Amino acid sequence: MLAALALLAPSAASAHARLEGTSPPQGAVVKQEPGAVIFEFDEPVEGNFGAVRVYDAAGERVDEGDAFHPDGEGPKLGVHLKPGLPDGSYTATYRVVSADGHIVSSGYVFSIGKEGKAPAETVGELIGGSGNGKVTEVAYGLARGLEYLAIALAVGGIAFLLICWLPALGAAAGVGEVSRRSAARAFARRLRTVLWVAAGIGLIATAAQIILEGAEAAGVSGFSAITKTIIEETLQTRFGTVWGFALLAWVAVALLTPFVRFARTNRTPLVVVPLVYLVLCPALGGHGSSQSPVALNFTVNAIHVAAMAVWLGGLGALLLVLPAATRSAETPADRSRLLAGPLARFSTVALAMVALIMATGLIQAYVYVRHFGDLFSTGYGRAVLAKFLLLLCVMAVAAFNRRDSVPRLQAIAERGESPGRPGILLRRALRAEVALLAVVIGVTAALASYAPPVSAQSGPFSITTEVGPTTLEMDVDPARVGANVMHVYFFDAKTGAPFRQAKELTVTATLPDKEIGPLPLSVQNGGPGHYIIPSALLNAPGDWEINLALRVSEFEQFEEEIEVPVG
Repeated sequence: MLAALALLAPSAASAHARLEGTSPPQGAVVKQEPGAVIFEFDEPVEGNFGAVRVYDAAGERVDEGDAFHPDGEGPKLGVHLKPGLPDGSYTATYRVVSADGHIVSSGYVFSIGKEGKAPAETVGELIGGSGNGKVTEVAYGLARGLEYLAIALAVGGIAFLLICWLPALGAAAGVGEVSRRSAARAFARRLRTVLWVAAGIGLIATAAQIILEGAEAAGVSGFSAITKTIIEETLQTRFGTVWGFALLAWVAVALLTPFVRFARTNRTPLVVVPLVYLVLCPALGGHGSSQSPVALNFTVNAIHVAAMAVWLGGLGALLLVLPAATRSAETPADRSRLLAGPLARFSTVALAMVALIMATGLIQAYVYVRHFGDLFSTGYGRAVLAKFLLLLCVMAVAAFNRRDSVPRLQAIAERGESPGRPGILLRRALRAEVALLAVVIGVTAALASYAPPVSAQSGPFSITTEVGPTTLEMDVDPARVGANVMHVYFFDAKTGAPFRQAKELTVTATLPDKEIGPLPLSVQNGGPGHYIIPSALLNAPGDWEINLALRVSEFEQFEEEIEVPVG
């Protein structure tokens, strides 16, 4: 699982929030010092005290106070400036938390009074200097994977108790009363231990996620984020609130575990309540509650997590809990019967869970990926594909157990014999199944680090990149099949002012997958450094390659190719 997380963890988490405007405008020269620098996004964003920063040309911070939402509007985030700033150029940066917990960051340059000395560092260098590094990102993935594992152990353990063990124990014909009671006590002791271990792992993993989310938002290392200020700021975000309550849920699991009844009963234990909340947490704090259609995505995500937890946790109970119960039986025949009954019931439950996992997984893949090519060209798509292939391997092992091991053990139980070699083979197969599912958990944890490809296709497309001595910004609206409006801006990479040395911009569009193009696009001049393509006909879905050639003299031009997903 750890290796899978390390391989799949992205170099930088993608985010959903898209910058729509700034005040002052990018590259502008304002006559008077503004009271604040404000960034406006296409969805509500959250940030801690260092979310918005402003630097002078020497790289010294000139912002004052905490970041704030102007007029209480969630999509806007700004910071006040120190009064009496001298004329010159300034760099404003942001590092904010998107609706699904992902981090988005960038910045721009503006000037007060007149353009001054070029900033000592570019926006990219300033943002990079406040990053948290690969170690923090990998640690975040590991914490998320451990959280999912803890949820599976606790949820699956209780589900196994209620659905498999108690009914099978009551219906186990031929089992002596002494063996029955001994097995029940041994099962109870071991399952309580598993639940307490799961609660301990869950508490540690949840706390780590909150700290590491704060580290990513603040742009510091994980250890540097262990401060009262950053943790409080993180807990005030939607992500922090969801997982803050998860901490309380894990405490409740630990405290309620001694009250779980392990004798035959029709009552549902109270510990189910916090476990239900923990199953909902991945949807509440991630894509399930932020990606449209929310009603469908939230429901499907919750069912997917619950089914995976019941399957994996049930396997854990078969390996960690049930053997302790069967070993306590008086005779080999009792051991076989106590093993065969719960195993047969779990085999049926596992089949239902596999069906739910595959169905909900396919729905999520369609909603979040949509285009087949994105399974190979995006990190999210590759993780989905890896998870699907791993699940097929797990299903093969599970099918072998259902068709071979379970019938053999049932026959042995009916004859009153010891499990013997079939029991050993079953244990090995279960271990392989659990190992593969642990890798699936790792891939699932990595999935949460990526923004789904559909988020880049659900509306206007925007990108910022460096082209020669300029910073290029391009917006494509609506990034859908048909006529699209493109705005292309070139800014001086050092000063942030509109780039005025351009002589001509040539733009072509190509869709390699369907062998369309290159198509020349009509370009209009919209002002210094600003070009408009009023009607770019992108008449097929896919990843269009937009080639821009900026000529700055008779002998020099700069070219850039931008991949634009069109849905």
